[in-house]
Amino acid sequence: MNGRTAFRHTKILPRFSDAFRGVWLAYREEPNLRFQLFAAACAVVAGRAVGLAGWEVAYLSVTITLVLLAEMINTAVERAVDLAADGRRHALAAVAKEVAAGGVLLAAGHAAFAAAFLFLIERSFMTTLYALLNLLQANPVWYGLPLVAVALALGVRGSTH
Repeated sequence: MNGRTAFRHTKILPRFSDAFRGVWLAYREEPNLRFQLFAAACAVVAGRAVGLAGWEVAYLSVTITLVLLAEMINTAVERAVDLAADGRRHALAAVAKEVAAGGVLLAAGHAAFAAAFLFLIERSFMTTLYALLNLLQANPVWYGLPLVAVALALGVRGSTH
């Protein structure tokens, strides 16, 4: 590698530390990731409200993970392309960014399908709505306040970038 040493830890704990730092940096710097986490929290609360079956919980979990993973890979691609392009416009850089963003779009489209399937097809919209309202009324501190706090944080953080 041209006489340079690769940035790589040999011990396991620093590797985990780097990974957790990467998750934190993506959360801190990417408004889309913060929104997707908020949407995931809403889906989890809705799932709790309607009492999703085991396979539905697994499906929802995989769907949420897919969206977050796609967004983090998109962020990594954008940063690497920006570094490689060094501020210059290049057609291949644009293609790389657009393809990565397309991956996020596909994952988000799947998430929309999953939400429609789990909350509108498997059970009616009104069933989902009443279950959600009952859960929030019975447990406003455990479910309602955290969602409101996250929504407010999204609004405040989104306006500063």
